[in-house]
Amino acid sequence: MLKKITDRLSDFMKSENSMRLLVLAGLGGLVCILLSSFFSGSDEESDILPDEAGNESLLSDTASEYADVLEQRLESILTEIDGVGSCSVMVTVSGSSSYSYAQNAEQQYGENIRETKRQHVILDEKSGDSPLVECVRNPEIVGVIIACEGGDHNVVREEIISAVGAVLEIPSNRICVAKKNH
Repeated sequence: MLKKITDRLSDFMKSENSMRLLVLAGLGGLVCILLSSFFSGSDEESDILPDEAGNESLLSDTASEYADVLEQRLESILTEIDGVGSCSVMVTVSGSSSYSYAQNAEQQYGENIRETKRQHVILDEKSGDSPLVECVRNPEIVGVIIACEGGDHNVVREEIISAVGAVLEIPSNRICVAKKNH
C-alpha cells in the first residue's frame, strides 16, 4: 500500500501541472504567513490601550481629576506637619492615564510555526461589559507648588520638600515651597 501511494505521488510530481500547482501552493503559503503578521497581536506582555478615539477630553479630565485628588490629599496631610499652618497645593501633570488590560493567551504549535492568539478578558460578555483592567498608569507628575503660612522657615520648607518628594517620588527640584499671603 505504501508503495502504491509513493508511485502515485511520484507520477503526479513528474507531470508539468503538478509543478505549477506546487509553486502556487508555496506562494499562497507565503502570502498567508505575511498576512498573518499584519493581523496578529504583538508578543508584548500586555497591550497599553488609550481610551476610545472620541474620548480624548475624557482622558484630559481624568488627568485633571488625578491632580485635584493629589492636591486635596497633600493639603490635608501637610497641614498636619508642625509649623506649616494652612496651605494651598497645586500639582501639574503631563500626559494622561493609560490602561493595561488582562489577556488570555493561547499558543498553538504546528510544523515550524508557533501562533499565539490573545484575547482581552471580558468580565461579562453577555451584558457587554468592558475588559478587565490589569493596571492603570497615572499621568507623570511634573511639579508641585505649595503656598503655606510656614513657607518662609527653612526647617518647615525642608520637611515639606522631603515629605512631598517621598510621597510622589519626584526630585526636590520639582517642588516649590513659598510663604502664603495672608
